[in-house]
Amino acid sequence: MIPTLRYLKRNRFFSGKLLTAEDLELEQGYFRERLKRHNRYLHGFGVVFGLEVSKSGADVIISAGLALDCQGNEIVIPEPLELSLTSADLGSTVFLSISYHEIETDPVPAVAPGSSELENSRIEEGAVAVFEKGNANQGHRHFKGRWRACGKSHGLTIAKLRFSSGQWRIDRRHHAPLIK
Repeated sequence: MIPTLRYLKRNRFFSGKLLTAEDLELEQGYFRERLKRHNRYLHGFGVVFGLEVSKSGADVIISAGLALDCQGNEIVIPEPLELSLTSADLGSTVFLSISYHEIETDPVPAVAPGSSELENSRIEEGAVAVFEKGNANQGHRHFKGRWRACGKSHGLTIAKLRFSSGQWRIDRRHHAPLIK
């Protein structure tokens, strides 16, 4: 299968060039897309390190770690993440998935003429963890020692949990995809 590729466009700088917000966004987008393409096609998707899942009472704990999603985004969990797991509306089997997530932060006054608006000046890259009914990794292929990234936006399933004997248990037979 030949992956879908596209040309990337980058800025050409020269003395006297007026830089606009679009130029700076293009500059960032160029390097972000190159890195994501590198991650997708050379490494695939999966856990790079850490992100072990354990239980503590009724809570599930994800250890700190790094993973790559199918779009090539880095999913970083810098410190242990604790989630509550209740049995409401989940069924007897759930999958724990993590996803790349961006949040706009740090509002500052916009300096456009006549504007009194605040605009967020930063984008913080983060992660979200959710319990889902399905395995987001289902249907992905493992080829020559790595998991092939599909290029689509979806979570990375890192654990499977089953409800039995009145409590949730981590299914140790389920293995998250690993990047080697």
